[in-house]
Amino acid sequence: MTFTEITVKNAANLRCHPIDWSDRRVTEKCFGIPNEEQLVDTPYQLFQVSANEYGRVHGFFIEEENIFYIVWLDPNHNLYS
Repeated sequence: MTFTEITVKNAANLRCHPIDWSDRRVTEKCFGIPNEEQLVDTPYQLFQVSANEYGRVHGFFIEEENIFYIVWLDPNHNLYS
């Protein structure tokens, strides 16, 4: 799937949305990876990973390449309190 197919056309079904580090419900302030400011334009919660609707995959796109880089697997959806 392309960036647009994931983030626009199928966003609701995939539970895909940008992560707002300043949101008080978010338990982290960044991914904590080297050179994050240069690499990450917009962090994303990309999709759920289990039928229980809790597990999520978090990371970022390099849009020109339509590649999603997984940074965290969040099986209990702990990024949001």
